[in-house]
Amino acid sequence: MSSTIANTMGTASDPAPPLGSDVELNSTGKWLVRCSVISVLFLGQIAYNIGEFPLALDLVCYALTVAYLLASGHASLSVPSLFICISAIALAAFRIPFATSSTSWSSLLLLAALYAPFCFRLARRQDLDPVLNYTLKTYVLAASTIAAIAVAQFVLVNGAKIKPLTNIYFVLPPSVRGAGFYTFLREEGGIIKANGFFLREAADLSLVTGLALLIELRSTKRPILLGLLSAGLICSFSGSGIVACLAGLLLPKTLGRIPVFVASAVGLFLLLTCLYGLDLPFLKPWFDRLSELGKTGTSGYARFVAPMEMVQMSFDGGVLKTWLGNGAGSFFRDVTLGKFRYEVADPTWAKATYEYGVLGLFLFLTLVIVRLYSSALNVEACHFLLISWISFSFLLKPGYSSLIWLLTLVPNIRRTSRR
Repeated sequence: MSSTIANTMGTASDPAPPLGSDVELNSTGKWLVRCSVISVLFLGQIAYNIGEFPLALDLVCYALTVAYLLASGHASLSVPSLFICISAIALAAFRIPFATSSTSWSSLLLLAALYAPFCFRLARRQDLDPVLNYTLKTYVLAASTIAAIAVAQFVLVNGAKIKPLTNIYFVLPPSVRGAGFYTFLREEGGIIKANGFFLREAADLSLVTGLALLIELRSTKRPILLGLLSAGLICSFSGSGIVACLAGLLLPKTLGRIPVFVASAVGLFLLLTCLYGLDLPFLKPWFDRLSELGKTGTSGYARFVAPMEMVQMSFDGGVLKTWLGNGAGSFFRDVTLGKFRYEVADPTWAKATYEYGVLGLFLFLTLVIVRLYSSALNVEACHFLLISWISFSFLLKPGYSSLIWLLTLVPNIRRTSRR
């Protein structure tokens, strides 16, 4: 990263640029930002599988970018975040030797590798806006490309019946396929949902386009990109991105806006209730998702109801399991104990509570909140990322951790100055 005069990510001995100069990314910084975004959105399913562990390119790019920031001498350490991170990891490591469930040190090491970088970001300066702008524009353009691909995919798969275009997973050689269990192909009323070809699921497309749409609405508002992102969001036929966008727009920015939030939430609830009662055909695929919460074997049940049953099973195990969890990596290993006859997802709130307990969930949640809301990223996008991280299976996803870290790399100088 460089200014018009000096490098931001050069050496620690470089002279500081004048207060008024704008800091920009140098060629290496821009390359790393592009690689990080591309690896998350386009290369997330390509990995070298070491046993059951998929060494994906998004994790490699995440590590390279963090290493470059630290080596540049312009990294700033957040002591509170470091204390929270060390406390969470130490408690998790302390729990493993005494756990009755099958645990995994590799799962804990991956967790530490993903969240330790949250303690570092660019040093506070008054002229880092170009760095943030370049990062956001890179993400929005990449997401818009995914959205355009999703629209073409939706037409070609459903209209021309070109099935190989449903997901890159089906055309990748087995040796480089990322490990894991995902819904690579999902239909809704006979229509195959778009996933942008490169993303794993339609829900991922919904979240990627939803976040980009929210960022673009709060920045340059380019009509072409807004149209592309909206079309990609619709073609996903997934409510994940829509819910996260609503959370980003409706959640209060300050304590003083809580009454406005309550009024908006009540109004939205009444509006959705009226639309549900009208039984409009084009809204039926969206509202049918609500009925899944009461049906075992459905996506909605697997994502929201079944995890609650796992957490309740942990709480029934006693005080130690309630507060410290069952140990790293135990969530899916213990699914068989519950004798579930249906799919169980691992959203962050459930996986963190089950494996690391209420105390562990609190610590990791605090770490993410501190990282998000001390950054220069707009508050709506922070709300979006927080709700998505809590609600979906992102605790051990390198791509999402990398995305949060990258978008919050620039600290919020204005907020600190006001304080």
